[in-house]
Order: sequence, then C-alpha cells, then structure tokens
Amino acid sequence: MKFHLRTPSGQEIVDAVDDNVDILIDVEDGRLFSATFFTINNLSTLMRRYRASGECAAGKYVWAKDMIVVESITRATLEVAIDELIRTGEIESCCTRLH
Repeated sequence: MKFHLRTPSGQEIVDAVDDNVDILIDVEDGRLFSATFFTINNLSTLMRRYRASGECAAGKYVWAKDMIVVESITRATLEVAIDELIRTGEIESCCTRLH
C-alpha cells in the first residue's frame, strides 16, 4: 500500500545514525499515523544526557510513546520500515492513529 511520510514541523535530521525524528504517515487508504523514529546510537546519547541531567532515573531508562528504533534515519530506511509495518498490520499497534 502506498504512503507518504512527512515531519510535522519540518524537522531536519542532523545525524542519520544518531538522531530521532517525529514522522506523520499518510496511508493511501486515508489513515494517518504518527510515530517517533530513533536510532540505537541516539538512545545511548539520550541516556548519557539523562545521566547528567538526572532525567529518567539519571539515565537508567529512556522511553517515548510510539517509539520505533531503526538502524539509521534515512528516507530509504524509514520507507522500508514503514512499508513493512503497513504490510504486516503492525502499524496499528506501534503508531498512534490520528484518523
């Protein structure tokens, strides 16, 4: 099934292997989903920051609603992941459906 992905705020990726991004997923059947995609490196970066700031029990954990972890935040990787989530129906479980 075809889809279009976009960032709600025009957010730009600074580092494709150490970043996170909010994505809106417009599916051709009219459904709209939101999710936040993180890289594994970004999770480590966030935990280090949280250790310093004291957030999340001083970096003992990290969480986000609708978190999806990918190897890199490139358009190609996001498209493969989203295509699979739509194909398997998992998009209904791991993303927030907006309509």
